[in-house]
Amino acid sequence: MWLQPEYHMDFARPLFAWQRVRWPGLALVAALLMTVWLTYAEEAGQTAHLQSLTERQQQLTEQQSAMQGAAPRTEQDPLSQANIKPVAVLSQPQQKAAQKIVQQLNVRWFDLLQALEASQVADIALLQLTPDANRGQFVLSGEAKSYAALLNYVSHLQGLTTLHEVHLQKHQVNDSHPQRPVSFEIQGGWQP
Repeated sequence: MWLQPEYHMDFARPLFAWQRVRWPGLALVAALLMTVWLTYAEEAGQTAHLQSLTERQQQLTEQQSAMQGAAPRTEQDPLSQANIKPVAVLSQPQQKAAQKIVQQLNVRWFDLLQALEASQVADIALLQLTPDANRGQFVLSGEAKSYAALLNYVSHLQGLTTLHEVHLQKHQVNDSHPQRPVSFEIQGGWQP
């Protein structure tokens, strides 16, 4: 009942790709090797010519300096002379501005930040730190859950040895919020 198709299979050996292009491939490899060899020979010739020109230039320089009665000059890299840039002279206001920037970069911010991070309290959320390095002062803004927690935090900051003259600058109770947090600003000083 099943139809039996007739299959004709040819078991001939297939030609592989490398067998078809063997001779053109060898010719291509030979051409590439010849190109590399010619390029190397040309490069070696140019290097030898350049070296002979450099030696000739040195001889001429020595002869010229001997004719002028001066000692032969030492070799210097002409590229290094081209990279030398003149130093700009700053005006008085520019010098003051540069000194101010250097002072701000040399401020020991780590001491202030470490003191504030070490005195974290769960009921206090610090929102902003505004330091003034010139005067050695800072203003700390934030919110507290209650006025008593705020006063405890201020007294804790006053007890730190790295900070001095810490006081509550202003505070305000947010009546519109259901938990009635206290917004505050604390001012203090530190040694920059």
